[in-house]
Amino acid sequence: MKIQVSKGDISQFSAEAVVVNLFEGVTQPGGGTGRVNEALGGLLADELTETVRFKGSVGETLVLHTHKKLPARYVVLVGLGKADKLEAKTLRRASAAAIRACMGLKVKSVATLLHGAGIGGFEVEAAARLLAEGSLLGAYKFTKYKQSGKSNGNKEDAEAKAETVAIETLTVVEVEEAKLSAITKGVQQGQCIAEQVNQARDWVFDSGNHVTPTYLKEQAESIAGLQCTVLDDRAIEELGMGAFSAVKQGTSQPSYLIHLRYTPASGNPKKKITLVGKGITFDSGGLSLKPPQGQELMKSDMAGAAAVLATMKAVAAMPTLEVQVDAFIPTCENMPGGRAVKPGDIVRALNGKTIEINNTDAEGRLILCDALTYAQQQVAPDEIIDLATLTGACVIALGKVAAGMMGNNTALQDGIREAGEHAGEKFWPLPLYEEYKDALKSDVADLINAGAKGEAGASAAGVFLQAFIEGECPWVHLDIAGPAYTGKDVPEVPKGASGFGVRTLLYYLYNL
Repeated sequence: MKIQVSKGDISQFSAEAVVVNLFEGVTQPGGGTGRVNEALGGLLADELTETVRFKGSVGETLVLHTHKKLPARYVVLVGLGKADKLEAKTLRRASAAAIRACMGLKVKSVATLLHGAGIGGFEVEAAARLLAEGSLLGAYKFTKYKQSGKSNGNKEDAEAKAETVAIETLTVVEVEEAKLSAITKGVQQGQCIAEQVNQARDWVFDSGNHVTPTYLKEQAESIAGLQCTVLDDRAIEELGMGAFSAVKQGTSQPSYLIHLRYTPASGNPKKKITLVGKGITFDSGGLSLKPPQGQELMKSDMAGAAAVLATMKAVAAMPTLEVQVDAFIPTCENMPGGRAVKPGDIVRALNGKTIEINNTDAEGRLILCDALTYAQQQVAPDEIIDLATLTGACVIALGKVAAGMMGNNTALQDGIREAGEHAGEKFWPLPLYEEYKDALKSDVADLINAGAKGEAGASAAGVFLQAFIEGECPWVHLDIAGPAYTGKDVPEVPKGASGFGVRTLLYYLYNL
């Protein structure tokens, strides 16, 4: 869907559907919504006062036929909720709900007002960014493997073909010339952010036989404007990444450690930020085999890598950052092959620590610990942020609503949490108490990789990773196991792959 900006009157704009908005409790529309109401002979006001079919709650929609009183065939009215409670998530959700309503009408061209600009503290540029984000997020569907375009003439085929009709253009219509530049800038930002969230969704939705470590490597290498270095199996082993090597030895697929770097044009970065994303493209659990129920969703165990890779694509597309961003993606499969690591095996990580592997299904922390060490050796970063679908324990603690957040620096955690609030993603801090280190003690090695079963599993994993952070480098670990793959469908997030983390990282990096 292409998003464009045009000067004009929404009531006179030529599109198949126009989207207007209203706050809860308003019965006499004003502004662009008011002009549409007048052109319809007061129809919107009648619906609000006589039939009371529309209350204006957040994301509520009402579709009306214009009966040729407007150039558009349909008017879609979307609710913004209470005016004094307008938030970023309100504008994002309203935009997503509106575009979904338009998709249901099977139209190809839509025109919309800019929702919430100048109200509730939202400047024009921010409102435009949120509109673009919400619209593209709401329009998302994963259809790569769906047959389309062919019909044998029966009803089922015709319905399937109709479902493939997509909105081609969304035009933000603004009557004031002075606002067009800011709207255009906001739309460009929002479109870039949402496109990369949707890219991450595509990767996570896709299957493990297509999204392999080699596929992720090729995707990384294809990003223009970034420096890309890749370590293969041999290099990983020769460097002494014993923890990473242990996980990958059970699969026939090649494994890689991908390093992407963005450098500001000035060549003088104000800060060096390192991102690390877990890239297990399929997690069988290894010899500590997972139960069959839900195992097909273990293709999503590379959601952290997908978020980091998509973030770097957005950074390359918006090269205005004055910070250096390095991304490290360790990627492999975790399979129970004949060479697979066994419970009880002892390996030596890149930083020299020995690890007794007591659970081969606690593999994410093994590839991450070597990646974290390697990242610090290569970059000497000012901040490290890692994302991983790491523990089922975090899902039990926080459900699919929020990601767990652990780290050694309060300011960094606060920054991520604030960025998440603006981006529409939730994070909740979990502790890294000294007592949790006891659960990781081994009789024969420096550490075991999995702590006491059923006790503070998310925090124990965080404590394990903390053992590989050198000195006082600010570090935050984001366990996204819950929200990365959801079971609930809301306007801006489809059921399944959510692309969680991309928006937060970009809002944090760009201070949006």
